[in-house]
Amino acid sequence: MPKLRKRDGLYWRKDRRAWWVSYTDASGRRVRKPAVNTETFDLAQTHDEAGSFRADQKRDVRERRSLKPGEVPACRDSFADVADKFLAYQKPRLTPRAYIREAGICGHLKAFFTGKLAEVTSSQVSDYVTLRLGLVSKSSVRKELVSLKHLFRLVCGEWKLLPRAANPSIDVTAPTVHDERNQHLSPDQFRRVLAAAPEPMQPIFALLTATGMRRSELLGCKWKYIDGARILLPTSKNDEPKEIHLNSFALRVLASIAPEEPEPDSLLFPDASPEAVSMAFHRVCSLLHISDIRLHDLRHTFATWLRQRGTELDVIASQLGHRDLRMTKRYARIAAAQVHQAVAGLDAMLLQAPESSEPSEAVDANQSGITRAN
Repeated sequence: MPKLRKRDGLYWRKDRRAWWVSYTDASGRRVRKPAVNTETFDLAQTHDEAGSFRADQKRDVRERRSLKPGEVPACRDSFADVADKFLAYQKPRLTPRAYIREAGICGHLKAFFTGKLAEVTSSQVSDYVTLRLGLVSKSSVRKELVSLKHLFRLVCGEWKLLPRAANPSIDVTAPTVHDERNQHLSPDQFRRVLAAAPEPMQPIFALLTATGMRRSELLGCKWKYIDGARILLPTSKNDEPKEIHLNSFALRVLASIAPEEPEPDSLLFPDASPEAVSMAFHRVCSLLHISDIRLHDLRHTFATWLRQRGTELDVIASQLGHRDLRMTKRYARIAAAQVHQAVAGLDAMLLQAPESSEPSEAVDANQSGITRAN
């Protein structure tokens, strides 16, 4: 076989100890880069592997040169390969906890879409939604479909692996979810829960209710985050810093658990695990016959009590760390007594006698309704 020159496309670099390829791309520019095994995506180890890689690159160049404006080359990647690329894209953009959830969703997607990415159809996406609805909650299916739609937005947009019109998820509707919780404790129930709670759990339940903090935020809080009447968290669920204001009750609770000289990097509750806290709350509520209440509802309780005192939604959202007021509305509920009081306030207007009334009609302000004279 004749020896190939560097510009002929395939050569061994002694300084890099690897096979390299050289070719002209669709725009006419010379490209030189290491050859990769097209199956394992590791550096090519043999002349044949490097040759196969160069053939793929040249085929891609020919396809791109034949494209019309606005067209993209045919995608030969499998859905699983693109899902792995999607996870690599998401990893630096998500919190560790959110990434774990995204990886689990991608696992379900790869198990269902086993063929090529370009072969996925809207019908298959709809079938996936139907299948998952029989296995998990509507809320879970909705989250999975959001991730799938995000993947295809990247595929058809930023990555340009498929034409925009080829997005198979765009017409698939997510299932409607009506599982918003509105449970919260009354002040009397809260006092009973604190009285019945195990001593190590009392300050945790008290602070969750007094601040509206998430369980993960409180259990991950360190003494150095406390700044006077504030807690300054360096990061939260939204991967952003968060400022939490403390009332007198919360300050008293913190004072009751503070060691004489707390270590700045030590946790407020070093011995409490998330599971133990939730289980303890469940046991206390069962003992007190308070049904359908879970630990996260203490956050609902905080928001609802503020709302019932007339606090504006944007103020509540600031303490809870919500970006969208619609989420705050789900947490902060107006009490039925408040609504009744507001509606009853119209009585003075509804029962007021008109300035001039017809003989056939009269309003009796001494009665609770409108009477018509005979």
